[in-house]
Amino acid sequence: MIDSEIILMEKTVLSSETHPEVANEIEPQIKPAFNYKPYVLIGSAATLLILTAAFLPQYLDNKITPTPAQKPNVEKIISNKTIVIGTDATYPPMETLDDSGNLVGYDIDLGEKIAEDLGVTATFKNIEWDNLFTALENGDVDVIISAVTINEERKLLYDFSDAYLNAGQVIITQKSNNTISDVADLDGKKIAVQTETTNETEAQKYTSEDLVISYDNFEDATTALVNGQVDSIFSDLTNAKGIVQNNPTLKIASSPFTNDFYGIVIRPSEIDLTNRIDEALNSLRQQGFLVFLQQKWLE
Repeated sequence: MIDSEIILMEKTVLSSETHPEVANEIEPQIKPAFNYKPYVLIGSAATLLILTAAFLPQYLDNKITPTPAQKPNVEKIISNKTIVIGTDATYPPMETLDDSGNLVGYDIDLGEKIAEDLGVTATFKNIEWDNLFTALENGDVDVIISAVTINEERKLLYDFSDAYLNAGQVIITQKSNNTISDVADLDGKKIAVQTETTNETEAQKYTSEDLVISYDNFEDATTALVNGQVDSIFSDLTNAKGIVQNNPTLKIASSPFTNDFYGIVIRPSEIDLTNRIDEALNSLRQQGFLVFLQQKWLE
């Protein structure tokens, strides 16, 4: 609205209220200032109708035309004829490298057998623990098979297969140490663990937080214990057997004090793949293959 129109409106209000005798004189002057508005509205509505008529069919076509659905991951795996499995090969006897640099261990055998059940081959990627879950999230691997304990925190972020192994946690010490045989003996003691594991979480229950020493892998934690830099290691029983087998100065000092169930990790909402892997695990369990793996690698 132009300034003259605003001034004129103000005058109109004042004149009508205080000087009725001039209202008739001013009234004709203000009508032209307002007469254009209905036509503008009508014109705008007409324009809107024209634009709507022109673009609505295309908009509706775009809305109702479905985007082609992505293949479920299990179909992509079968199409690619391989399942890519992430693992951290620093955890014997579950996963490690032999003298020739080949991946071997319980989880490696399990992954190959699951791939066989799916009718594909297994492609393993050896990835450091700290980067393993990121690789899954980014799609660099299809699943993780790497002695991963199923817990509530992880279940908020990932899908898990049915449990395939129960591996409770134990304490490892030097053979010469006769003062530690139970978690009650750990107050004030240094406990070595692998970072971001259930071992790390459990250790914080039994000694002060500053005495829980976290390492990138169990190889470094084991070296620290052998060299006397820590008093003990918290480890799953499966891994503990491998550690003491390869380090004759160490021993498993306690019975298992937790129930830790291992599962295969899958991206969330990939129900088709989770179900298919559970079917494979159930079949392998019925065939006695999981018992065979335990006898081969853990006894």
